[in-house]
Amino acid sequence: MANTDHVEWLREGRDAWNGRRKLVKFKPDLAGTDFREVLDQAFLSAPHSNFFSRYDFSEANLRNAKLIDLDFSKANFKSADLSHADLTLSSFDGAAFDNANLNGVVAAESSFQDARFPNVEWTNAILRDAYFAPDFSEADSLSPSQRAEISKEPRITLDFGLQASFKEFFGTHKANIPTVAPKKEPTYLVTFATNRNLIREREWITFGEQRDSRLHYGACQVLVPSSHKVGSLGSPLWKRLLKGDDRLQIRRTYHLTSDLYWQFVHKNFSELFNSTPPTVVIHGYNVGFEHAVLWAAQIGYDLGLMRGINLFSWPSRDQVHAYQADEAAVEASKYHLASYLLDFIENAGGRRINVLAHSMGCRCLAGALEIIGSSNPEKLKRFNHLIFAAADVDQDTMRNVGAHVIGNSGRTTSYVCSRDKAVQLSAILHQFARVGFLPPVFLMDSVDTVEVEKGGLLELGHSYVSEAREILMDMHQILKSSTPPEERFAIKPGVAGHWVLKN
Repeated sequence: MANTDHVEWLREGRDAWNGRRKLVKFKPDLAGTDFREVLDQAFLSAPHSNFFSRYDFSEANLRNAKLIDLDFSKANFKSADLSHADLTLSSFDGAAFDNANLNGVVAAESSFQDARFPNVEWTNAILRDAYFAPDFSEADSLSPSQRAEISKEPRITLDFGLQASFKEFFGTHKANIPTVAPKKEPTYLVTFATNRNLIREREWITFGEQRDSRLHYGACQVLVPSSHKVGSLGSPLWKRLLKGDDRLQIRRTYHLTSDLYWQFVHKNFSELFNSTPPTVVIHGYNVGFEHAVLWAAQIGYDLGLMRGINLFSWPSRDQVHAYQADEAAVEASKYHLASYLLDFIENAGGRRINVLAHSMGCRCLAGALEIIGSSNPEKLKRFNHLIFAAADVDQDTMRNVGAHVIGNSGRTTSYVCSRDKAVQLSAILHQFARVGFLPPVFLMDSVDTVEVEKGGLLELGHSYVSEAREILMDMHQILKSSTPPEERFAIKPGVAGHWVLKN
């Protein structure tokens, strides 16, 4: 039986399929798959469709699969197992079959012009009226009966857009039009885990605002324009019209199985790499999935985390007036986050990990740490740095959590501000002091509280942590160099036993 995830990924299109295979190594299991059933009827009825052209099927298990009446031109079947597969009426022009197993295949009336077959087994293959190039160099590997049944003429058909013999049918002349190679866009990698509901939209996937009972895993490639400015997701429309588009944009989202995700994490953040420890970020209230990915990419890129950043996205409603719904969602999500962090610790190749949470996401982190501290206290020492930014967390709750958790992990930093209106409103709503708002200033052993009161930064409001260059520089020293507060150049001692951002 085929892997159902692998079959579903076929529907996302060539770019997503091949991109996923470049991102993480796996052998597709597509045994018995009927490839026509993968496509919807609208696509099958489209003329000259070439959906599976140039797909990377190398090392795939395609035993007994049905690759019938479709276009696989220039696809990569190197070392694939196609034994007893049905390839009837399909185009494999220019495809690569190096070291593939073609024993028992049925390839009647298919086209293999310019395809390559070094070291291929054809035992019991049925090749009736199949067409190969006149100079088919591997013909000696066929039996006399197989050579007798192959076609001597190219087959021309327009039934489903086969590319077989299209060069002969339309001619090989191309207009002498100069072409410009597309400019390669720099992208930044955000891997993610989320308990949001999965939404599939033909060739695209995303995640919604509803809770799921399990975690989904994946990765996003985010475009970072050369005009990107530190602390910015992009300029307003009027500036973009004048100076060009400088927004971060999601180029591709890949859904991964848990096994492939942790395989990638282990490889990417192994101790073999002399890089910053892996960093997990947790977004706050009123944030949709796409915005969370862009936020994570901006922080990771601006902090210089060049091996990517890891996002835990809980199902925020992405609505200003859904505060109570987000409170319920973040409370339920702490169990998923605890499980995710424990798995991350096990798969990080011996590395300690950093965790940065913002706003209501700090509640999720505090709750997850409490769960880990109760069930796996020995794992707490695997946390390198914990950063609570503009934390919408009750101060007494944080003290109770911190008494058992924070002192047993690495350094903990809390960024606070007296003009953060969002956290101030939360304090008024709950009628209890919040960690991220002062007065009163939150003080606790093993927690470095940094007050943000510098003129010019306050207008950033609740998002000051990700948008202020000075704070990003301070976090850079924490995450990259483990620099203690007394040695960091962006802060100075305050009067209440905490630290203050320098003016």
